[in-house]
Amino acid sequence: MKKTLVYMLGIVLAVMGLTACSPEKFDHPSEADLPTISEANVVISVDQTTNTVTFTLNNEGCYPVWMIHPSTTSKNIVYTTVNGYQRIFASAGTYEVEYRIGNKNGLSQATGKATFTIDNTIVNFDNIYTKLAGGAPDDGVSAKVWYIDRSKAAHMACGESGTDGTNWWSATPDEKAAYGVYDNALTFTNDNLYIFDPGASGTMYVNTGCTMFPDYHQDQDFMVPVDLQSVNYSFEVDGANLYLVLPAHTQFPYISNDDQWASPKFLIQSITSSEIVLIYDNGAIAWHFILGTGESGSDTFDGYDYTSDCNLWKKATISQRFWYANTSWSQIDDPDCVVDGNSYTLTFPTATNAQWQAQCFWETDMTTTSENTYDFSCHFVANANHNNVTVKLYQNGDDGVFYFIENITLVAGEEYVFYKSDLPGMDIEKVNLVIDFGGCPDNFEVTVSKIDLQEHACDGIVAPTGGGDDDDTEYDYNSSGNLWRTMVDDPNNYTTFMYYAPNWSQIADPGFSKNGNSYYISLPTATSTQWQAQVHLISTIEGEADTDYDFACDIVSNTDIKAATVKMTDNSDDGNYYFTERVDLVANETAKVRLPKVSIGTAASALKLVFDFGGNPEDTEVTISDIIFQKSAQ
Repeated sequence: MKKTLVYMLGIVLAVMGLTACSPEKFDHPSEADLPTISEANVVISVDQTTNTVTFTLNNEGCYPVWMIHPSTTSKNIVYTTVNGYQRIFASAGTYEVEYRIGNKNGLSQATGKATFTIDNTIVNFDNIYTKLAGGAPDDGVSAKVWYIDRSKAAHMACGESGTDGTNWWSATPDEKAAYGVYDNALTFTNDNLYIFDPGASGTMYVNTGCTMFPDYHQDQDFMVPVDLQSVNYSFEVDGANLYLVLPAHTQFPYISNDDQWASPKFLIQSITSSEIVLIYDNGAIAWHFILGTGESGSDTFDGYDYTSDCNLWKKATISQRFWYANTSWSQIDDPDCVVDGNSYTLTFPTATNAQWQAQCFWETDMTTTSENTYDFSCHFVANANHNNVTVKLYQNGDDGVFYFIENITLVAGEEYVFYKSDLPGMDIEKVNLVIDFGGCPDNFEVTVSKIDLQEHACDGIVAPTGGGDDDDTEYDYNSSGNLWRTMVDDPNNYTTFMYYAPNWSQIADPGFSKNGNSYYISLPTATSTQWQAQVHLISTIEGEADTDYDFACDIVSNTDIKAATVKMTDNSDDGNYYFTERVDLVANETAKVRLPKVSIGTAASALKLVFDFGGNPEDTEVTISDIIFQKSAQ
């Protein structure tokens, strides 16, 4: 994902920590406090893989007025005040944008101007297919389901022809819930199939001015009963514009006019793995649609508002460093890192095979206190699958003091939003972030963006509870399908291995015993970090490749242990594993680990279950019970 910073303008006027965009006191409009173009901190960046341009104004307390020339030959201008506005420019060339900057006192009197360059005309649509349908045509058949994104303002909107279609009317979140529009599912496959499923409503929403459904027409917008429909779609480049083209009479969540029904050709304004902005413009009116990937159009959490002044990252002084080693743990050159505001595109040319071999550090001066609680979020997009990315927010100089350490899975081409909510605060003067991509393949490229650390709900956004995961899997230790129970009924079917090393100096093994379906572990000596208190249960269970399994266990400790590790792996290859899960243990409370539908890359002849309690206090006693490993229900 080659991302090029093509234009950056501006110096920020700082007087007593203030700019003309955020005066210390505001009583009434003041011409003297109008912002000036010389103060504008404008960044225009181009993602050359999808030809997507992002227009950003980085002046606190100000808003932009963009005047974008979407063609190198036409005098048409698109006006928008959206900060972070994105648009695809399908054809190679140098384009122009003009802008003004506004604050509470009004608009700048002068107009700024910038140019940016698109390197190549889109002739290969692989990157578009990957975002729209989950894979390029040569990657094997894939499909992706989209819905009208009910959670966003302007998910349906209209405006003047030639604009982005939002300046006349804009739907508020959930505004059209009564019309069945959020039930409609749009499936796109990478072999050009479009499937419209009306869903629970069984209807399609139609504008009152449409004439093609006379039996259902009313003097207001109406709904028409429809069945499942499958047609073929295509892409079309026309000048600088990229279009999604559907056949005549193709069903869509909203039919705006007879022209759309006769010739549904949508401008793709922007596309990511989680959002598509489409515009239908018949020359008289422009209609604006936002599609998202939330099931049945339900809210999908997009992280906190990283542009808000609440974001501590936005105000921080940040430096970067790396520790990148090959599969032999020999340090090599740092990965390439392209910084574009709050976006970091990292390229790792050499494969690694273990955790901590591809560490990226962001060292900051962000300060947190024990008086507050905090929210954190960031976005990931990678060019290849990675099933063990580590994310850790910790105290500078002492990585044993941390807010969280989590392992996440990235799917090629799909955006992943990582977030933590309402974290108990700690008194830390410098909060650092480390993300490890150890285990990455050759030429692994990943973008980490929209990083946000703020006091809980400062920006007014509250994350959904439970992380949005609903697990209805049945877990029964005594089930005949529990491979672990069947295996351990015979004590000769498993062996143990211990590694107990406070300060990395190995000592006598911890106490260990089994009683029925429970395992008791005694750790008399404190440890300080992960992997210093390992207990391995080596089984005779075989792991089938390309097969989903469910895992569960209960863990109780008599002390608090932050981020204990649970890992199910191939006994002969630690890099071939089902999961690596981090669990916070609270003294005398049962932590229920539930991991449905996990799979392994390569078949394993014997599986090993690893527990690590590194960071444990003295005289820690842990009980692990009800271990379940079963094939997932189909």
